[in-house]
Amino acid sequence: MKTIEFETTIRDGLIHVPSNYRNMKNTQAKVIIMIDENHETENYDKKLLLKMFSKANKTALFNQISDSVSWQKQQRKDWE
Repeated sequence: MKTIEFETTIRDGLIHVPSNYRNMKNTQAKVIIMIDENHETENYDKKLLLKMFSKANKTALFNQISDSVSWQKQQRKDWE
């Protein structure tokens, strides 16, 4: 098996293959992705989200909803 190494950015789940390797059309390949652990890979702050969800949970925003399925159907009707 031949090994080729290059660095690229994964955008929307797609890997850009440099032009000098594009002659390998219809070639089976084994892909191993190594991500720098110091590089931020998410577009959100997990700690901040957890804090916000915890705060929302304490406010009991949805306690007055007795039938969640009916409530969701009503919300969707409002979109139409």
